[in-house]
Amino acid sequence: QSTLPMALLVFYKPDEPDWGGVMAASTVMTIPVLVFFVLVQRRLVSGLGGAVKD
Repeated sequence: QSTLPMALLVFYKPDEPDWGGVMAASTVMTIPVLVFFVLVQRRLVSGLGGAVKD
């Protein structure tokens, strides 16, 4: 078991890295983070706005 960034090392070869594989894996890793941020964006912004003292 390893973290996702460490799993990207599978696509790096000593002579020539598989850039298509690296980019595809990076995109697949990024999608869940973006979906999570879109879902919690309103709560995050409202929580930050509530911390400002008038």
